[in-house]
Amino acid sequence: MSLSTEFLNYCSEFLDTNFGAISEGMINKVLSKKKLDDSSNISDIEEFINYIEYSIGVISGKSNATAMCKHLREKTMELNLITETTEIKNSFRTEATDININEFLSKIHVGNIIKDIKPIAEKRMQPVLPVRGDMDIFLMRNVLPAEGEITRFSADIQLKYGGNGEKIKKDIIEKVKANLKNEIDKKHIKAEINKFLFKYPFPAKPDVDDFVNYISLLKLKTNESELREQIETERLFRKFQDPILMEKTSEIDKFINLIKGFSDKNDIIRTLEERELSYLIKDDTGISDRLLLNLVERIILIEKDSLGGIYLKHIVRKTSS
Repeated sequence: MSLSTEFLNYCSEFLDTNFGAISEGMINKVLSKKKLDDSSNISDIEEFINYIEYSIGVISGKSNATAMCKHLREKTMELNLITETTEIKNSFRTEATDININEFLSKIHVGNIIKDIKPIAEKRMQPVLPVRGDMDIFLMRNVLPAEGEITRFSADIQLKYGGNGEKIKKDIIEKVKANLKNEIDKKHIKAEINKFLFKYPFPAKPDVDDFVNYISLLKLKTNESELREQIETERLFRKFQDPILMEKTSEIDKFINLIKGFSDKNDIIRTLEERELSYLIKDDTGISDRLLLNLVERIILIEKDSLGGIYLKHIVRKTSS
């Protein structure tokens, strides 16, 4: 059973215990906004819980919603560890089954074994699963962590499990960069869908086909079936003006708004350094104009039809000149 299925089963029982019959409608509303399937990861479930938290807040207050969703998040991490542990155990069993011990022994000679024995340096095995679990929890709680937080967490992981602290830190930074890119891509896609539906409130199939082809040219991370489903979901929400699933301002939104407030690349660099976020635009040699340009261009794509994009275009010209 996949992580998302385990989570949905638990979430349904948990909400039914607390809210009774209305819990099913609550979950269905959220599923229409944020679908979960076998390919969903822990970040997708966190997004689902954010919507649930808003719905609970409307029904029974913010403090209740915070407490209940804290429990759901903790349960998610528990289910994630169980799922990954099961996968690893199954992998070990499969590998063991594939080895024919008798065939292996018949092909070797004791003399050869003794002759070829060499001292092997003892290595401390790295418990990959717990490290991954700890990283997932850290990144769930810290979407855009300061570099000092990453350094401290990496040191804690090194003390707890061993390994190379610098490599752990580098891995976390790469994950944060990838997550930021994915979230900006999602916002870009949503902005494009909103513009499309503003122009075509009741799009015909050829209109949708043209739009899907246009999005594919932008090389954003999505797939066609999900994109078509997202268009239809957004169209229905606009039609019925469902008020319960209004989006909250996320940490990524705040970051984007922060970058939009500057018209000079040096101001962006200085602000990111003050907030210990300059690692987002660094490579092995230090601050990278290429990474800064890439970040700013992605934000411009979201804002290209609004005033915010006009300011940012100055930075692109300065950086590329």
